[in-house]
Amino acid sequence: MSLEKKVLAFDAGGGSTRITKIGFDGSRFSLQQISRFANGPVSAGGNLYWDILGIWRDLKDGLRKAICEDREIASLGIDTWGNDFVLLDRKGCMLENPYTYRDSRTVGLVEEVSRQVGGWDLYRRNGIQQNRMNTLYQLYHLSQQRPYILEITDRFLFIADFLAFCLTGELYNEYTMATISQLYNYSKAGWDHDLMDLLGIPAGIFCSIIKPGETIGRISARVCEEAGIMPLKLTAVAAHDTGSAVAAVPSEEDHPLYISSGTWSIVGTEVDAPLISEEAYHFNCANEGGANGKIRLLKNVMGLWIIQEIQRNLAVGGKQYSFSELSSLAKEAAPFAAMIDPDDEMFYEPSDMIQAIKEYCIRTGQKAPHDTGSIVRTVLESLAFKYRFVIEGLERITGHTYDRIHIVGGGSGNTLLNTFTANCCGRPVCAGPQEATALGNGIVQLISLGEISDFTQARSIVRDSFQPEEFIPYDTQQWDEAYQRFLEMIK
Repeated sequence: MSLEKKVLAFDAGGGSTRITKIGFDGSRFSLQQISRFANGPVSAGGNLYWDILGIWRDLKDGLRKAICEDREIASLGIDTWGNDFVLLDRKGCMLENPYTYRDSRTVGLVEEVSRQVGGWDLYRRNGIQQNRMNTLYQLYHLSQQRPYILEITDRFLFIADFLAFCLTGELYNEYTMATISQLYNYSKAGWDHDLMDLLGIPAGIFCSIIKPGETIGRISARVCEEAGIMPLKLTAVAAHDTGSAVAAVPSEEDHPLYISSGTWSIVGTEVDAPLISEEAYHFNCANEGGANGKIRLLKNVMGLWIIQEIQRNLAVGGKQYSFSELSSLAKEAAPFAAMIDPDDEMFYEPSDMIQAIKEYCIRTGQKAPHDTGSIVRTVLESLAFKYRFVIEGLERITGHTYDRIHIVGGGSGNTLLNTFTANCCGRPVCAGPQEATALGNGIVQLISLGEISDFTQARSIVRDSFQPEEFIPYDTQQWDEAYQRFLEMIK
């Protein structure tokens, strides 16, 4: 029998789902990817959905493979993207396929709800950035346009909650997911039933909230028989994938500055309590619950979604490029030829992203980039500009000055973007680990199992196990000048 304690992390992102085995020998972590499956929005009838049953199949297949290879697994944790959900009827049957947060049905609802509730009053309740992807706006749309669905809904489950329900039969809503929904009230330490009533959202459909580190249950006998697996313990982790990634930020600081880089770029820090101020409201910051009991004060930036869409657009035209090939083309392109605001609404939904970038540049009085390298460089430089903009806002709101930036997640492997970020922000970037989400998922389980004492120790072990790559800023004057043009453009 191995002395290494081993747990499994199922991490479902917008582009793929993965099962990773995390090992801990008492001093170092090890990671082994067991399975990886493609994932993505499915367009049907003018709407965008998730293939939730395909995700469930991939989870079972990955578990089967993992347990066939190693029967000493101690626990499983599940994390996914946030805000989307499954609705169940009173017999526990799924009412409809879950929509994706990029679906167009929530366009205009941020403004509509703000008129009804008041933007500042809404923010005071939950401290969450007002973004149309949020659960609140998705459920508000149902209450206004399809109330008959809510009338027959018995239970509301986030995607991770639904997968846990399928495995164990247990009904919970996980804490980090609840806090990002815009329906959780920190002052009440629970669901905001008054807000739900105001918006026509039935409060009775929500489940008890379970915290990271608590036990959800064990995989049911029926699922064990179906999948050919053993009744693993399912541990609640930071089910919101960013929450798991932040748990693995290899920082020594009490208030680290991080970018969780992937489909989205989440730029944030940790604070001890929700920071709900008028300045945070006007900057549209989010106060999201963390796995470690702290608050993740952050702001979403569109991230590598734009590059993913460029890659997809090129593939449709018969040109296949890897991410590294696109970065190589960008590296050779002229600097600062054009810039975009990555968070402009025209980049939110799946589209001809190349054409959208050109149209944005023309609309803002710039010469549109035409070759692939220039288009990709425009996006990467603009992401670095937006990171700096958000970091400066966080420094104003918190009163902290941040000496370095930790970039974790899949995007931390993009050397060119890391370089641009260091140069633009004028501070060192420490990049890695790329598999921070799976690692943070495993850390919560290992703390729950008593193998690690706390998150401070866990982050120290991450530093010892995975050496970050450091990027030192240079050419900062050129970046400073270009950044001033960016600020003028996004006014």
